[in-house]
Amino acid sequence: MFRNYFKIAWRNLLKHKAFSFINIFGLSAGLTCFLLIALFLVDELTFDGFHTQAGSLYRVVEKFTTATGKERTAGSVSFNTSAIVLKDMPEVAATSRLTTFGRVNVSAENNTTVFYNDYTTANETFFHLFDFPLLQGTREALKEPFTAAVTDKMAMKLFGRQDVLGRTIRVEDDSLPYRITAVVKIPGNSHIQFNVLFSEATSFSNPRFREFSSSDWTSTLFTTYVLLKDNKTANSTAARMGTLVMKNRPASADTRKSTFSLQPLKQIHFYPDGQDNERAQSGIMHLYVFGIVALFVLFIACINYMNLTTARFAGRSKEIAVRKVAGAMRNSLIVQFLAEALLITVIALFIALAAVQMLMPGFNAFTGKELSLDWHSDYRIWLGVLSVTALAALMAGIYPALFQSGLRPLQLLKNKLKLSHGHLSFRRVLVIFQFSISIIMMVATIIVFQQLKYVDGKDMGFNKEQLVVVDINSANVRRAATTIKNEYARLANVKNVTVTSRVPGEWKSIPQIKVSTAANPASMQDMYYIAADDQFLNTFQIKLLSGRNFLPGNELADSQYVLINATAAKSLNISQPSEQLIEIPAALFGDGLNTYDTPLRVRVIGIVNDFNFQSLREKIAPMVIGSPRLRVHRIDYFTARVNPVNMAETLKQMEGILHSIDATHLFEYNFLDKQWDLFYQEDKKREVIFLSVAFMTILIACLGLFGLATYAAEQRIKEIGIRKVLGASVSSIISMLSKDFLKLVLVAAVIAFPIAAWAMHQWLQDFAYQVGLQWWVFLVAGGAALFIALFTVSFQAIKAALSNPVKSLRSE
Repeated sequence: MFRNYFKIAWRNLLKHKAFSFINIFGLSAGLTCFLLIALFLVDELTFDGFHTQAGSLYRVVEKFTTATGKERTAGSVSFNTSAIVLKDMPEVAATSRLTTFGRVNVSAENNTTVFYNDYTTANETFFHLFDFPLLQGTREALKEPFTAAVTDKMAMKLFGRQDVLGRTIRVEDDSLPYRITAVVKIPGNSHIQFNVLFSEATSFSNPRFREFSSSDWTSTLFTTYVLLKDNKTANSTAARMGTLVMKNRPASADTRKSTFSLQPLKQIHFYPDGQDNERAQSGIMHLYVFGIVALFVLFIACINYMNLTTARFAGRSKEIAVRKVAGAMRNSLIVQFLAEALLITVIALFIALAAVQMLMPGFNAFTGKELSLDWHSDYRIWLGVLSVTALAALMAGIYPALFQSGLRPLQLLKNKLKLSHGHLSFRRVLVIFQFSISIIMMVATIIVFQQLKYVDGKDMGFNKEQLVVVDINSANVRRAATTIKNEYARLANVKNVTVTSRVPGEWKSIPQIKVSTAANPASMQDMYYIAADDQFLNTFQIKLLSGRNFLPGNELADSQYVLINATAAKSLNISQPSEQLIEIPAALFGDGLNTYDTPLRVRVIGIVNDFNFQSLREKIAPMVIGSPRLRVHRIDYFTARVNPVNMAETLKQMEGILHSIDATHLFEYNFLDKQWDLFYQEDKKREVIFLSVAFMTILIACLGLFGLATYAAEQRIKEIGIRKVLGASVSSIISMLSKDFLKLVLVAAVIAFPIAAWAMHQWLQDFAYQVGLQWWVFLVAGGAALFIALFTVSFQAIKAALSNPVKSLRSE
């Protein structure tokens, strides 16, 4: 029986080629979009889920209040936190520590291949808690000093092969080589990423580290993970942990009060800093939005099938009647129509799978992931694909099946069937839904484009174009910074050069300092800090509002002077710089609260115009610019304003100058404008996704509208014939057939506008500087939807208006 159902379904598919093509195209387009977005979401939502103990692993998070009263959260804690947890808390099965001490030169054993890499260490239990796939070696890989685990990709870079167990690598300034004890594969959906992982045991060979670690209760250097025996004890474990740490923390070491929490491993990807803040919530919300969009696109494709199938039911009315007269039960007719829907959906699925394979390389490049959908994929993904296919077939076919199978045979044979308003209203609701989604996506696309264009063109208080930033990666280069800077300045295509600790748009962390005035030393404020020389303002083209800049060649004399931005001047109540004394008692870095032996006392000599040194999501914060000789933060970059003509030759010359000082120094450089673009990389991805989905929803919705127009023309063919016989013009008939559909689009716009306005207002809240919502955006989106709808309907309307009335009236 089922075989016959599919035979009939196949014959009907071939008989009505145009309708079949539209149905298959719509469903395959919907499935392709759904599968791509679903793969992306599955990868995001299963981050760190591949570890077998993922459900019992937690990261220790410390929350504390600084001396200035600001609350901060650190996703890493002191060394002794993990030690005391394991010793005094029986509910903790194991702990692991991970920390990065900076970047070093890592080379193959023959020193011919050198890479600048993070020096990240982990203790010996790391590979027992985290079961990353080991291609070579054992879980005891980090037990001994001067051992390291490398990823398969890093092994290829260093040695050109992956079987490197037992080979050695060298690290800058370390006299002994490191033996490779494991080769690891790091999945893309892991929040822990490394190229080389060094054993923590190596650090204990350094007496300074042994001394530091034995008394460390206050730093936030060590990312600490705990494995609990019972997940239900997480909250109580965190509370007891805080009590133990505070009890052992020396009162003289730090006055801050801390509370601890345990963050589930699977949440770290969404809350990397340990905070459930607006930014993290926004990121998760975007994932949910994409998931809903994927379902909507698929649902819109299913709606098309409903519309097109019911639109051509008149052509099958006699077939249905004959089947019923011959004794066919309603259940068998429902199965027949569902079989047709299933056949079309399966064909669409195969086309969608082929499309996914073709689009996957570009999609991976776009998302920065390594997604795949093949026979090696997780069986649960394939179960999901089959389930979605069956659900799509059911959604697409159930209404036409119930509707067509319930028709009375006598009415069908006499061709006097009249649809109730309920059926027509239902189809109209579907079209309104389709165009509502389309208009929302169009509004979203336009506003995202506007905001990103605004961000790109906004005056940030400095000129980011034509700036080359060169990293300082060795002590030799740092000591010879003045010599290198002067040599860079002599190059023909270099206009200005400056040496700084950080740059606007920094891709590392910009340190913060505490600042108080001599008049009110007890009132401290958090401000950002950049160490810079006398050419900083000229190179970045930052305007000096009042006072003076650092003097050329006077670095030593100016070492006790600072510049501040206008926001800092307002915070400190300084209107004119006159060498006012301010105090810097401490610097707040990413690794914790670092105090000086004695507070630094400096004088304000200049106020500079506010400039954006963070993304435009953040408001301009107070900034202090100090001399490189001020002992807050060491220099880390050369920044040169260059002529873009013959850029490759200029970079080669700059590299040569650097290597004349240190031949082993890696020439790492970035174009600052490109680095700023990375701030908005995720937003640009959203823009492309919204644009693509908007295009697909409009395209699929137009197919649905075409189906409804076809249905309306078929149902009113005799009415049109009579009107033409009575003298109706072609334009009046086109207007008659089109206006009903345009009303549906107008209703869709009325529904879509407030939803789109709310959604995009929420998205814009991520930005401190934003374009806002403008009325013309909604007008353009609504007008575009109306035009597209009119263009789509016109084909059927014109065809019906130009048809010969004799043919339509002959059977009367």
